[in-house]
Amino acid sequence: MAGYPAKVNAKEGWIIDKLDQEKGREEDFSSSSEYDGADQDIVYQDEYSDEQYLDEQNKTSKTGNKKGLWAAAAFAIPLLTKGKFIIIFLLSKFKFLFVFLKLSKFATTAVSMVATIWIYAVFYGAKFALGFVALLFIHEMGHYFTAKRVGLAVSGPVFIPFVGALIGMKENPKDAVTEAQVGYGGPLFGSLAAVLCLMLYWFTGYELALALAYVGFFLNIFNLLPVHPLDGGRIVSAVSPYLWLVGIPVLIYLMIKSFNPILLIIVFLGLVQVYNLWKKRHDLSAYYQVPLKERVQFAILYFGLVGSLAMGLTYTLELLA
Repeated sequence: MAGYPAKVNAKEGWIIDKLDQEKGREEDFSSSSEYDGADQDIVYQDEYSDEQYLDEQNKTSKTGNKKGLWAAAAFAIPLLTKGKFIIIFLLSKFKFLFVFLKLSKFATTAVSMVATIWIYAVFYGAKFALGFVALLFIHEMGHYFTAKRVGLAVSGPVFIPFVGALIGMKENPKDAVTEAQVGYGGPLFGSLAAVLCLMLYWFTGYELALALAYVGFFLNIFNLLPVHPLDGGRIVSAVSPYLWLVGIPVLIYLMIKSFNPILLIIVFLGLVQVYNLWKKRHDLSAYYQVPLKERVQFAILYFGLVGSLAMGLTYTLELLA
């Protein structure tokens, strides 16, 4: 992983600039300036010649790119965790709201998705909002379809603006293998969605697609850290719960490097999970008994996906640099 952003409130940079430009184009498309392509900067011919414009862009792009990347990463981190621990608590306290609304699970998905897109569009523009929420939706549908395939009853995805999305599990997995399968479905689908964004950039040169690819790779690789309640912590349950002891120090290091309350909460929940497993190790021993063949299979799938996402993240960073 490229590392955790130094500051959440990083200043303007490449991706943030692009989002501002996209939003500005939607609002000011009727202006008298000449628009040079679907994803290029607006060129004011009365102020710059082509050479002057390119020189100006080269001078400002290098200093802004990395800051913009970290700003996007800082924005992605809270969404990545999907705030499941917060959402589950809130939903348990306010279930009556959903009963009052009398919405089906997919109606709730549609309403929450539209609301989230609208709120993100206010800050980042409609195109980025649609792309980002689509990435979250595909990730969650990966969990949903996998859960259905293994016979678990789950709800449709619910979106919470600036928190993320989740599917609600109506029953607990019967063993670590089932938990790992459901956990793997989300990052797998999410990674494929990021690859599709990257391919769209290859074929069209559309730079917003490149930004979405970067965010998609970042979200999913962070979510694969081997710590509960992240997906990675659930997947490695079928490999070895001892891997949780690797993920927690990594999160502590990231938290020390750049403090973030979300990281603090994840570390706390991860430590609670480790403590509960140790305390109930005799009762839970059957849950984590996985045949060696399946342990090896999940290890290959897990580390293979982590490695692939790392390569994708590095590649998009080089393109954005």
